[in-house]
Amino acid sequence: MQSCSGIDKLGEPSVTSSDPNERKLARRIRIQRTLEARKKRHDPTEDEAIVEKTATEKQIDASEELLQKLITEGNEIISNVRVANDAREVSRREDEITTRNILLEHLENEAADSLEKYEEINSKWAPILASKDPLDIHAGIQSQTAKCNEVLVQKDVIISELKQELENADLKFENDQKKQSDDINLLIERIEMQITIMSKAYRRELVLIEDALIDERSALLERITKKWDNLYEKRQQNEIDGVERRKQIMREYDKEMEMVLVEHQEQYRSQKIWLETECQKLQQEVQNMQAICTMNIEKLNYSYAVLKRREGENTIVKNQQKKRINKLHDTINSLKKSYMDLEENTKLKIEKLQEQVLKAHKNIQELEAKSRHFSFVNDRQFMQIWEMNTKTADQLLHKILTADQIIYEEMLGLDWEPPEEKLLKKEDLPSYSRAMQIIEQNEADHKEIMKLCAPEKRDISPERKLQEQKLLNHIMRQISDQTGFLIEDKMRDLLSTHVNDDQVVIRLDNVFQALSIESEDQVNLLMIFFLPYAYCPLCDEEERQRQLLEQMPPEEPEDKNICLCNEDLDEKSIRLITQVIKHLPDPNEDVKKPTADSTSSSSELSTGSHFSAELVVPNPQEPALTCTIGHLLQIHSENVIKALREFVEKYHEAKRAETIWGDGKTSQSVTLSRSITAEDMTEYWRRYREIFSRNKEKLWDALMIGLHKYHEILKDRQKLRQETDSLRRQNDELRRLLEPYKVKSETCCIPSTCSRSSNRIS
Repeated sequence: MQSCSGIDKLGEPSVTSSDPNERKLARRIRIQRTLEARKKRHDPTEDEAIVEKTATEKQIDASEELLQKLITEGNEIISNVRVANDAREVSRREDEITTRNILLEHLENEAADSLEKYEEINSKWAPILASKDPLDIHAGIQSQTAKCNEVLVQKDVIISELKQELENADLKFENDQKKQSDDINLLIERIEMQITIMSKAYRRELVLIEDALIDERSALLERITKKWDNLYEKRQQNEIDGVERRKQIMREYDKEMEMVLVEHQEQYRSQKIWLETECQKLQQEVQNMQAICTMNIEKLNYSYAVLKRREGENTIVKNQQKKRINKLHDTINSLKKSYMDLEENTKLKIEKLQEQVLKAHKNIQELEAKSRHFSFVNDRQFMQIWEMNTKTADQLLHKILTADQIIYEEMLGLDWEPPEEKLLKKEDLPSYSRAMQIIEQNEADHKEIMKLCAPEKRDISPERKLQEQKLLNHIMRQISDQTGFLIEDKMRDLLSTHVNDDQVVIRLDNVFQALSIESEDQVNLLMIFFLPYAYCPLCDEEERQRQLLEQMPPEEPEDKNICLCNEDLDEKSIRLITQVIKHLPDPNEDVKKPTADSTSSSSELSTGSHFSAELVVPNPQEPALTCTIGHLLQIHSENVIKALREFVEKYHEAKRAETIWGDGKTSQSVTLSRSITAEDMTEYWRRYREIFSRNKEKLWDALMIGLHKYHEILKDRQKLRQETDSLRRQNDELRRLLEPYKVKSETCCIPSTCSRSSNRIS
């Protein structure tokens, strides 16, 4: 039996399908094929074009047609039983679903009713338990038992109804089993009959095919044996030639190997001699380097004495510089007075300019809101029109493809294939995808900036809270020490009378006012910006000392002012001396540079491996406050200004974005309607216009011409049919008119026959 999927192995509709429409379509296709086969038999031009087949192929085609006819007839007989059984099963399932829904509804109603009674019973237990009169308690318990019995009786009724439904279902199941067994027996009888018919037909056709194959095989064997004999002779000759070529190649390889071995031995001897000479040269250079090191030690001692003498001279220079500083202070005071006058004048100008800026800012916000609204409306209308046109084009294309599929499958009897060229989607356009990426990136940047304005509240353990307080205290002290330029001179004079802690608090107050920091959340956010610059000074100092010990020479020189101008030194000795100088401390560094520069240069060694000079974006996750060993992290003084600058830039940028885009929308300077290029649009709509090839259009034109001719033939056939119908009606009318004459002629014939018989008797 064939499968019940309704589609055979070739992808065509099957006659044995459970779908009646599909069975009709399969019968229609089979009738059309038989008509085409008859036309081909009667067409002499096609008979000439057909290639002559072999006897086996002819016999196979004849057998296939006969067997296919028997199979289709048998499948129709078998499928009738299955279709009837499927219809009966569908009706049974519908009845089962209706009864199940009725029972479920009944059970739900009963459950709701019993739940109400249960709640009523449960609500009356509290006053019974609270009562102290035995008679009242007894009466209440009796009423409760009566109500419980009512609920149980109701449940028993439902259970009996369900049992009755189960018994009815069992009876239906037994009847269905009997009907199914009868159908199976009928189906088995028909299948056995079909098997016997098909087995006889297969045996008969197989014998005929085997006879044709034996005749054809004998002729084919004679031709193939001749071909194989020629091939064996050619193969034997090719093997002989290949053996000779391989022998020649092996001889050439042996000669090349001997030459390579000789060259390798010569190169080995020359390389060995060169390495021995280089080793001797290096030993001589080591001895020279030892002599130079001893000479440099003596020079370093002499340079140290010279530097001591220069230190005394530098103290005298410092005193002279102090006198100059006092004179400069006097000039600064005079400049401050002129600066105060200038400041008062500029304040008035600044106030006027601020008012103008606020008005201009308000106008800009209104214009941006309008432009954003217009661009949004324009973009939405553009995309709606695009979607509408695309939907219309898709509907037209679907209709065309459906008609084309019907033409191929029902009219031409061919397998339909969809068009090779695929349609584009909006996401496939390069300009559309680029615009979407830019819009998504703008939204992500805006969300990242807006996160700074609303920091998350998280649960902090007491230990981490204590660590944060210590680190925050350290950061506040560093800010107080490094932001003196934000404090006025008068405030510095006033701070000199306070304690150190009070000075720190007052400085921080002025700094926070300058930076517009007003809440505790802003202070916690400020600490987040400082955390990327945190480092452990103890671990870094140990690492730096370890690296210095690894890079130091065995004998540490005492002075770094080594004269490198000696012409007797070679390049290797000069390179070694410069490496030694890098690791020696500079005693004149405090004289030539101020104190802040010396601290910053020393901090570069310790903190250079932990952060870069670029702005660091704070990590949204909880960062570590201690190193791997457990030491509390610290902030170097030179990074305080960097962190403050980063905080001011990012936080105030987020605040500006929040005030400008308070509605939560980002400014999309990039819109889809303006970003999609004309080339992408033309390519998008060109696919709709050129999806069908010229051959397909020619096929449609030819089919249209053939259908018009077929329509004319049908018209002629209709006329002939009408003429035949009119002739039939005329014949019926004539027959009806001639009927009485026919009866009279029969009556006249009867007496004449009687007279003839009487004459014969006489």
